[in-house]
Amino acid sequence: MVCGSVNKQISRFEVTAVYTHPQATADIVLVHGLNGHPEKTWTAANGVFWPTDLLPASLELKNQHANVLVYGYNADVYSRGTNTPSNNFIHQHAQSLVTSLTSFRKSEGTERLPIIWVVHSLGGIVTKRALLYSNDIRAHQQEDLRSVFVSTYAIIFLGTPHQGSDLATWGRMLQAMSDAVIPRRFFETESVLLKSLKRDNETLQGINNHFLDIYQRFKIHMVHENHTTDLRGTRALVVDANSASPQLQGVIYYGIEATHSGMCKFDGQNAPGYRNVSTAITEWVAVARTVIDIRWEAEEEERKKRAADEYYERSVQAMQSYVGFSSFEDLKG
Repeated sequence: MVCGSVNKQISRFEVTAVYTHPQATADIVLVHGLNGHPEKTWTAANGVFWPTDLLPASLELKNQHANVLVYGYNADVYSRGTNTPSNNFIHQHAQSLVTSLTSFRKSEGTERLPIIWVVHSLGGIVTKRALLYSNDIRAHQQEDLRSVFVSTYAIIFLGTPHQGSDLATWGRMLQAMSDAVIPRRFFETESVLLKSLKRDNETLQGINNHFLDIYQRFKIHMVHENHTTDLRGTRALVVDANSASPQLQGVIYYGIEATHSGMCKFDGQNAPGYRNVSTAITEWVAVARTVIDIRWEAEEEERKKRAADEYYERSVQAMQSYVGFSSFEDLKG
């Protein structure tokens, strides 16, 4: 039996392949959320890092193989040690994600493998915006960046605030998770990312509205937390079910018996939520390649058509410039 390889050297930023298999038929990509980390976000209290410690074995049981990638970006909203808070807007994080993932997959020769996303909290918003950005690209010089959209087969959203959440709740959660006292002025000024996650934020609404145009292309699970988070004096859901699970046709919904932070940290095969997540991923890995191969065939035809249209337009413009006519209609006359 051919075995995969585990990589324990995880980069804080950009893409790291934490597990690779020579017979992989898909890339599983994990994206953390607010104040998250590409390793710590997915690591349980007992030290289990489920993307390598659990998931490959679950796939092997069904004779399926996939690469597992984690993506790190600066989603910090206050200074921690040498880390400085991010000033990037969501669309900037999304563009960086598309560029980084495209470059990594090209370098590995896997740019046409299906992509299955597992995204937590803010990571879900960044991923939705990344898919919109990738789909919008039409210029020949940037066509490689479309591969993220074309190759995406499925997404599991874990505690993603699709409809936003109260700033006060985010603030109390971050304060509770912090080892130090966060200055009050931090919450008075707000960060760019926190503003984007407020309920009824225009940026968030815009992403949601545009995502409605493409979501039915993907298999989607929307998952909400069932346990409240201790916010130093009170307990609350950081992202309630209404925000984490907006009702859309064809989407699968369920809750995980864990807190917002704990819902993405599976400590074993029997951890709440792990069976739902791992079973879905395994089933998708088994069938995604056929679907994505068909989509790539369609993409190639579209690219040929765009190239032909661009060539025609350039030819007409060159002829107009040379002859001095103002429009192609003049040439016909």
